[in-house]
Amino acid sequence: MSEKFKLGEKSIVARHKERTKSFHRFNKIMNGVVIFLYRIYFLPLFGIGKTIVLVHTKGRITGKRRTTPVLALKFYTEKLTFYIARGKKAHWLKNILATEDHIFKIQKGFKRMKVKGILVKDSNEKFRHLKYYFEELDEAKFIFGYEKEKHGDVFETKEFRSILDMIEFLQIEPMKKGK
Repeated sequence: MSEKFKLGEKSIVARHKERTKSFHRFNKIMNGVVIFLYRIYFLPLFGIGKTIVLVHTKGRITGKRRTTPVLALKFYTEKLTFYIARGKKAHWLKNILATEDHIFKIQKGFKRMKVKGILVKDSNEKFRHLKYYFEELDEAKFIFGYEKEKHGDVFETKEFRSILDMIEFLQIEPMKKGK
C-alpha cells in the first residue's frame, strides 16, 4: 500500500457522514431532477435505469407516497442490491423496514415491479459486498475516494471497517404475480 487509505473528503459517503446543510440541499434538488427525468423516461432511454432505480415507498409516519432514486447494482450474488450510504438513517430504508414483509415497488428502467427487500445483516456478507465494490466497480473512486493504484489493498484497515459499519446493503427479490 503506497498511501494510507482515508475516506475521501469529497466522497459521497463522507458527505453523508457530515450531513451539512448545503450537501443536504444539493442532494434534495438533484434527487428531484433525477426523479423528474426518470418519470418522463429520459434517463431510462439512455441506460441510467441499469444503475439508478426509483424506489416507491409509503411514509411510515405520514402514510404519503415517497419516491427516491437509489443506486442499485448486481454484486457477486447476481441479485439486484441497493447500496445505502446513509445506512439505517436513510428515511426510505426506514419506510421499507416499517412495512409488513418489507414489500415495496420500484421502477427499473421502463419496468415497474413489486419487490421484497432483504437487509444484508451478516458482517462477513457485508464485507464481501463492499470488497467486491472496491475491487470490481469504478464507482468506488467517486463514492469512497478509493483508487486501486494509489491505495492498494485496504480491506484490513480501520477505515474500511468503519465504512462497513456505516453503510448497508439491501438485496431485492421480485415478487411473483398473484402475491
